Amino acid sequence: MPVSVRNGISLANLGSDFNVLGNEAVITNGKGNTYGMEVFAQKKLTNRFFGIFSYTFYRSQYSGANHVLLPSSWDNEHLLSVTLGYKFPRNWELGLKFRYQGGAPYTPYDEAESRTNYLSQGQGIFDYSKLNTLRLGGFNGSDIRIDKKWNFRRITVDLFLDITNWYAAKSIAVPSYTFKRTADNSAFATADGLPIKADGSNAIPVLLKNDEAQFTPTIGFIVEF
Repeated sequence: MPVSVRNGISLANLGSDFNVLGNEAVITNGKGNTYGMEVFAQKKLTNRFFGIFSYTFYRSQYSGANHVLLPSSWDNEHLLSVTLGYKFPRNWELGLKFRYQGGAPYTPYDEAESRTNYLSQGQGIFDYSKLNTLRLGGFNGSDIRIDKKWNFRRITVDLFLDITNWYAAKSIAVPSYTFKRTADNSAFATADGLPIKADGSNAIPVLLKNDEAQFTPTIGFIVEF
């Protein structure tokens, strides 16, 4: 596996902290170890009802220059998916999908380095001595879909309403490091009331939550011929 020459960390453990492969020098002496299991069950369409159940448990670990295996950025451990459907009379159909994903590992910020360099870099600096030692909260969400079909001699028309994440579950991401701002958002607030210092020593660090919910309703139709 590729390992960054700059910091000796496997790219698999950096997550979104690098942009495009090739932007930095790498060596390919990293190691990886993955294992897991999956359980799958399906109820085929009989008596108007069908369903699919899938659960996966896995671990994904990679090492950098120190040859120590650590959780990769996609080591969520648990994946669960349940899909249910029911066919009503007169060509009405209802579908429901539920999914759960365990929390991904992430690296905490280096408080001292982040404070000192935030004004020049505009972002927090991760403490790679604690690489992927924290985990985000898990995510769960559900989609629902209602279909109405009309069968004609040569074509079938399907009108549907699809709502993604219908109960607006929040998707938790790594918090953002920043400095607290004044009430009118015109400047950075400081602990001593004086203008902020270049090294950020009088700034007030805060972590902003990244937990927005995406709710997407869709209306459409399908013509089959």
